[in-house]
Amino acid sequence: MMARIAVVEDDEAIRRHIGKRLSQLGYEVSGFETADLAWSEFQQSERDLYIVDRMLPGKIDGSELCRRLREKSNVPILILSALSEASDRIDGLRWGADDYLNKPFEMEELCLRVESLLKRSRLSAAVQVTGRHSSQSFNWDGRAVDFERYEVNVLGHVTALTQKECRLLKLLIEREGRVVTRDEILNELWGMQLFPSSRTVDNLVVKLRKLLEPDPAQPKYIQSVRGMGYKFTCQ
Repeated sequence: MMARIAVVEDDEAIRRHIGKRLSQLGYEVSGFETADLAWSEFQQSERDLYIVDRMLPGKIDGSELCRRLREKSNVPILILSALSEASDRIDGLRWGADDYLNKPFEMEELCLRVESLLKRSRLSAAVQVTGRHSSQSFNWDGRAVDFERYEVNVLGHVTALTQKECRLLKLLIEREGRVVTRDEILNELWGMQLFPSSRTVDNLVVKLRKLLEPDPAQPKYIQSVRGMGYKFTCQ
């Protein structure tokens, strides 16, 4: 089945140009002039990928739309923006976007990024993990993580996870007992184009430890491996 893509862009010429090219590639494309319209439509019918302009008119802008989409779904999000500073790209990732493309952009690059995001999304959805967990959940020591709901339950207390926190935890669990390097984590969570610093990974781990560990200062489940990365164990 063809992928369904939403293009949320207030510039009609850009919106039509993107829609025409993606349609030629076989995608089903819907255009939205404002984030408000896209959000309203999302609540009725979710698309397979969202291309979102950062600066949008209306009650909510592109950044708020990203936050709302990520709270409800793990759908891939590509931000378009004329703001090109590193801090701008980092902000986009913090809002839950999977990729960030500066304006003006080459249409071929946008299409390749769309293809890459959809491929990663399909592969992630197809992953099936054996043992004590499936692609949807994992349970250990009075703790449970729901990868679809982005929630972790620790001794009966449920806490929401961000998309990146959930994906990192899933990656570590899938490779239980093996070291996952910081570079591997950056590549898996952000892709090759938009690397934040390795400190970003460390901060995510700190947050997960606060949620999961009996004593975050002496981690039992998410262990550091000096000079390399992290290892998950529930033994």
